[in-house]
Amino acid sequence: MMSSSEHLTERRIHWLRVIWLVGCSVLILRLVQLQLVRGSAYRQLADQNRLRLVPEPAPRGQIVDRQGRVLATNDTVFRVALVPQDLQDLPSVLSRVSAVVHRSPDVLQAAFRREQGVAFMPATLVSRVPKDAAIRLEEERWRLPGLLVKPESARAYPLGSTAGPLLGYLSEPTAEEFPVLKRYGIRPKERVGRAGLEQALDHALRGRSGGLVVEVDHRGRQVRVVSHRSPEPGAQVRLTLDANLQTLIERSFGSQPGAAVVLDPGTGEVLAMVSVPSFAPETFLSSEPDEIRRLLNDPGTPLMNRATVGVYQPGSILKPITAAAALEQKLISPSTTILCGGVMTIGNRPFRCWYRDGHGPMSLRDALMQSCNVYFMSLGRKLGQARLQAALGHVGFSRRTGWPLDEQAGYLPQRRLTEGEVALLAMGQGEVLITPLQAAVVVSAFANGGRLVEPWIVRAVADRPLGPKTKPRRLDPHSGPRTPLGVRDVAPPWGVELGAPGLLGGLHWSAETIRAVRAGMLAVVRDPSGTGHRAFSPLVSIAGKTGTAETHRPGRTHGWFVGFCPADAPRAALAIVAEFGGSGGDLPADIAKAICEAVTAKAR
Repeated sequence: MMSSSEHLTERRIHWLRVIWLVGCSVLILRLVQLQLVRGSAYRQLADQNRLRLVPEPAPRGQIVDRQGRVLATNDTVFRVALVPQDLQDLPSVLSRVSAVVHRSPDVLQAAFRREQGVAFMPATLVSRVPKDAAIRLEEERWRLPGLLVKPESARAYPLGSTAGPLLGYLSEPTAEEFPVLKRYGIRPKERVGRAGLEQALDHALRGRSGGLVVEVDHRGRQVRVVSHRSPEPGAQVRLTLDANLQTLIERSFGSQPGAAVVLDPGTGEVLAMVSVPSFAPETFLSSEPDEIRRLLNDPGTPLMNRATVGVYQPGSILKPITAAAALEQKLISPSTTILCGGVMTIGNRPFRCWYRDGHGPMSLRDALMQSCNVYFMSLGRKLGQARLQAALGHVGFSRRTGWPLDEQAGYLPQRRLTEGEVALLAMGQGEVLITPLQAAVVVSAFANGGRLVEPWIVRAVADRPLGPKTKPRRLDPHSGPRTPLGVRDVAPPWGVELGAPGLLGGLHWSAETIRAVRAGMLAVVRDPSGTGHRAFSPLVSIAGKTGTAETHRPGRTHGWFVGFCPADAPRAALAIVAEFGGSGGDLPADIAKAICEAVTAKAR
């Protein structure tokens, strides 16, 4: 018979066996789970710890003009970076780099902290260093563990700020954007298009990144290269733009803010699109946040493309449209004269002509040539609001032109206007805003016989020809408008349907109407008393119209010039605005002359 102590010992042994069996069972189950159930997942995690991807960005595709002149390309630059896993003495490395690149250690350390964070990604200290400095640092790498001097392809813009707002710029995705962009193949620190053509064509220009798969040890140091995929360069994009013409116009503006658009009136090809002030897209590729911040906060808004996003009162460049509408309505003929006494009184309010003494009897040609306000206010009163608004809406005001990048639609009034406001609208003042691109499209219709062309700029991608999205639109009353102020589908608040038979007629411009308006536009430049005579050139015949638009700043006006050349066989239609630049017969006329002489010289 067992004693009580022996019995207690036996019980303890029993429970120890039970605990051991339970422990072994749990361990076996856990091993089964780790090896069989979750084995592949843990093997993948182990590989992720052992294998690292070092991306190699693809060279971005070139952007060239119609003749193949390079607007955006890639240069080999040298980047100085630190690999955090390999660093042993950060202060010593920063001190040596500082002495070579001439930047303070504090600035370099701030860059290191800002860039550090992505696993196994080198933290950039300086994005671009001169070749001689890169060679000096490379020679000292053996005693500066963690230092990386790497040649890489970087975006370059050989013409500097030329066409900056049109081309756009590149920058890295923000922390908020990256999770979304990652699904489209964007990698950490990879720059993407931010505006203009760089953004719109990013998918074609970016190419396909490559990279290395490397094996690392437990300290994150590279052991061997496992595999490598070469990057695939992006596609070359050829534009309709003429880089020489673009540069000429930008230089002609000097420091004067403004915009200009030059189109081929037959096809809608954009030959030049200028916005001043401009900016150098390479600024966004530097590692200088202060310089980028200065550009973003510049009150002159150099990042804005004034040609398509800037909206301005048109002033007298609207008068040819008023004239065409009145001719089509048979309210006047080219020989009809209207007396300008210097002032027109509507109700009890006087509306003055710019020439206070009055122009006297004016025919259509003379009224366009001297831009007589009284003449066109009289036409506005004859047309009335409904017909005038329909004419302006039908030529494209208050709607986008079809331009593929950012574009404003402008503005036409929706409310009922007073008789005086209608008179002002007829000469381009009051509640009307347009973009330079819209103005260029409309003047193209006078040049090509009555077609509204759709502007386009990408001629080819990777040698695959492209073109306009649609055929040019005819000014046809039966085609139906694309604007709330069109011919057929708007009922004004006072109950008269704009499309009522007998009220509007058509806006299909007849050959006689176009000839009459073109004769006046030719006189604007050719006649010594024309408001645009400064655009006269003995080398090429130019048809044009000047405009001086009032603004919210007393005494400050926008100067406009629209026109086409050569007048007998137009190859260029142009619209130029000098922002708060005075009269359209001054600088805008000079720029128009320079454009037309350049276009003509090129055609010889």
